[in-house]
Amino acid sequence: MKPKIVLANLLTRPGHVVSTQQLMDELWDGRPPRTATTALQVYVCKLRKLLSEGGADREDSQIMTQQPGYVLSMAGHESDLKQFEQLRDRADRLQVHGDLHGAAVELRKAVKLWHGPALADVRYTPRLRSAAERLDELRVVTIERLLELELVLGRHRGLTGELSQLAGEYPTRERVHELLMIALYNARRPNEALEAYQTIRTAMNDEFGLEPSHRLRSLQLAILSQDSDRLSVSMESPYPSRIAS
Repeated sequence: MKPKIVLANLLTRPGHVVSTQQLMDELWDGRPPRTATTALQVYVCKLRKLLSEGGADREDSQIMTQQPGYVLSMAGHESDLKQFEQLRDRADRLQVHGDLHGAAVELRKAVKLWHGPALADVRYTPRLRSAAERLDELRVVTIERLLELELVLGRHRGLTGELSQLAGEYPTRERVHELLMIALYNARRPNEALEAYQTIRTAMNDEFGLEPSHRLRSLQLAILSQDSDRLSVSMESPYPSRIAS
């Protein structure tokens, strides 16, 4: 478990030195034992063997010692996060040039790189929890962007199931429910679109004691009045910044 924590800290800061003290604080909750330095060296040695070709400890290992700690070099290698960001950038360029279908294809590839929540098999430390939250936000914003594009392309019927599942995963996330309501209405399921509004309204009341935003309430009124002009998708602002260290 502890080697995974070391690797996760290095992976979420590729190319940056993570100090020995910072790693020890992460491993032992700020109370490292006297043997912490030696134990950390053992964990790094194990990781180098796992990352090296053939399992041998080689000089070209991706984890390098650099004062005051260690750095993960991705030279010649590409992480899932790097591929994810490259696909998003490609989608942005395609969208700017009006190729919405191509942009959606690239975003679908990016989303498929995810296999569950970020760092799911690592014990969360305070820094890793923060990193995982940022990564998960990056994931859901990208999914929203993909679904926006596909709704603009008129794929309402095919997206209702995916949006319903996402709404269950994020019961108080307004943009997800907004897209679900639009998809259901345009798939000729207005009653279910109104039910989706009531679902998020109940969830927000229960969790925060709040009503949905004006934007979501306006969408509900548009469905009730069958105002189709107000039930199209508007593209959101650009992505949030990449994961910070």
